[in-house]
Amino acid sequence: MNNGTRKGGQPEAMKILHSAPGLEDLWQLHFSQLSGQEYTVPGMFIANATDEPQTAMPVAAIQAPAPGAGAPPPPAHNGAAYWVKVSAQTDGSFTVTNSRNGYSKTYAARN
Repeated sequence: MNNGTRKGGQPEAMKILHSAPGLEDLWQLHFSQLSGQEYTVPGMFIANATDEPQTAMPVAAIQAPAPGAGAPPPPAHNGAAYWVKVSAQTDGSFTVTNSRNGYSKTYAARN
């Protein structure tokens, strides 16, 4: 999931993704404050945490800011930026790696 801390990962979308048949894992570029802990994925699958340090990770989802001229500015990125790498093999299998924690997982080719 290509997202930011306040875009992507809304509870409605996460419910659909988590109930999708055949979905083995969901990898995110950022922890989504919009999904909170209720609908997020385990931390090993998230490359970047929140941009603004918090005393605790929110459990409940937050509301997305209203778009338009009165919208608050996006959070300023103030730390290291991590990536998710996908390496495909000729047999159809692929490996996904989280650069923040070094976690990798290989997925077998499907017939």
